[in-house]
Amino acid sequence: MNRREAIESILDRHPKAAFVFCNGLNSRETAHRFKAPNHLYLLHAMGEALAVGVGLKLAQPDREVVVVDGDGNALMGASASVFLPMAGLHHYILVNRGYETTGGQPIDRLPDFPYSQCIEIEVGKIASPNPPPPREIMRGFREWCDPGT
Repeated sequence: MNRREAIESILDRHPKAAFVFCNGLNSRETAHRFKAPNHLYLLHAMGEALAVGVGLKLAQPDREVVVVDGDGNALMGASASVFLPMAGLHHYILVNRGYETTGGQPIDRLPDFPYSQCIEIEVGKIASPNPPPPREIMRGFREWCDPGT
């Protein structure tokens, strides 16, 4: 399975959820192929996707929240995993065993993430443009979260 297929399958499982995508290729490819107002792309927050997802879930407990991480991002943000399991929060880790965004440095060993769903993906990038500017992402996501603002 490649990254696009993995992301598409996650999106299909949670059609009404708020999504938090880790920085790097997961954000870039999702914004390029599946851009939507319920997607929050963490462009400059390496390792922080799960922490942001936990905060969003605590702030809006009735909302389903899905976090899509890469294995490198998940390792950097592993401290937020102490909040798992959390009802209504789903954590997916796309595993390619490397820091592909920063040059393909290998990840030799991954810890067990018992409350996350790990999905093995092929190594490889597609040409995808940068996501929208951060202000545009935040404006659209805020409006989706609270349409009355």
